[in-house]
Amino acid sequence: MANSNAKVHGFVQHNRTGEKVAMLVGKWDEAMYYVLGDPTTKPKGYDPMTEAVLLWERDKSVTKTRYNLTPFAISLNELTPGLLEKLPPTDSRLRPDQRHLENGEYELANAEKLRLEQLQRQARKLQERGWQPRWFQKDEDGCYRYVGGYWETREKRNWDGIPDIFGQSSSSDSPSCLVEE
Repeated sequence: MANSNAKVHGFVQHNRTGEKVAMLVGKWDEAMYYVLGDPTTKPKGYDPMTEAVLLWERDKSVTKTRYNLTPFAISLNELTPGLLEKLPPTDSRLRPDQRHLENGEYELANAEKLRLEQLQRQARKLQERGWQPRWFQKDEDGCYRYVGGYWETREKRNWDGIPDIFGQSSSSDSPSCLVEE
């Protein structure tokens, strides 16, 4: 029986013009496709799936893993050689609770998760005074737009001033995940 809750349908819009440049369609648990252009402007009876290009398809031969994660999902948290020194300290792949969980250290993972949640609560209280994203700006329409700087910072590997949201590099009493300006 098909899961109708798994359906995904959306459009990719041009940054400046708002024009629909592609349609994404599929099911998040089976396969995803794209169609170039805006199929909604085509004549009645047009089936966009006749021009659909496969983006991703679930591997049905995958064996069961802990938490039913696919090889792709598992690879998303992988720290490949040469990547670690390029990552900002805020990258979720550096979360200590995730690492413990992946290593089967469940008690340590839970303790880390609780510690990180406490840091997040403290950070939220301080952020109520005002906080601005470093590389994004909120537009009038409520969307965040990239303003530049991330890739240059990554290239230089200079993460000075980036909050330590996982509380790994400081032992002070104040939350190390915050940078006050």
